[in-house]
Amino acid sequence: MEIIIFNFSGKATNYSCGKMSTEKKKKLAALPTEEQDRKDLKNLLDLKKKLLFYERILGEASAGLVIFDMIKLKAVWTNDSLRRILGLKRSTHLNSDEILSMYHPEDQNLLLEMRSFFRSNKKDPYTAFYKFRNINGEFIWFYTVARIFRYDPTQDVFEVLGVSLNFSEELIYGKNLKLFAQEKLQKTNHKNINRITPREKEIIKYIANGFKMREIAELLGLSVHTVNNHRKNILIKLEMKNLAALVNFAVENGLD
Repeated sequence: MEIIIFNFSGKATNYSCGKMSTEKKKKLAALPTEEQDRKDLKNLLDLKKKLLFYERILGEASAGLVIFDMIKLKAVWTNDSLRRILGLKRSTHLNSDEILSMYHPEDQNLLLEMRSFFRSNKKDPYTAFYKFRNINGEFIWFYTVARIFRYDPTQDVFEVLGVSLNFSEELIYGKNLKLFAQEKLQKTNHKNINRITPREKEIIKYIANGFKMREIAELLGLSVHTVNNHRKNILIKLEMKNLAALVNFAVENGLD
């Protein structure tokens, strides 16, 4: 049986009601059914829920996240947490000069040092402890860990993902802070500390606890002259000018 339908051009089209060809069956099977529509809609709703969930995590996490363009020295993207910490609005966009000016004067070269580091270390993280100014002009302590996010020199793409913790907030559980600082400083000063002999460490401990050279000599069974020579050698090895600096070094590095 055939059905003939005339179109507006006057031409007739024949439609066969006989057996359906294999090709037509495949096309018909490929058309979405109501059940498939429901599944697709459910998948879309689930995806939307997941995206909203991840967006909430990124926005409410107590850490600042930033994707930074290391070529143009500007932030490509930041999460809401970092903007809240710094007091910045979503509409605020800072150029490279403005961003550099927000670093503490002693940390002005941090971004340039980071860029230099990543040019020779593509896989290692870059860590930094520094001060950054918020919108009110107050400097905030940050600890940041950064890694390369995207790098393609052929396309001038050099982006870094940084995770920053606000260290200026009050510590509720801070009893280990001194120990943490000592361990970090010891690792930083590891080379200099290794140059100090056990005897010199003894003398540093006594000096840090307020003992005079004569008292230290008596306690160690040494002459005052020998103790003074140790003191001079210690200052030379640690590249320090006076005992006040030595005492601070001893306290910071757990030598007291």
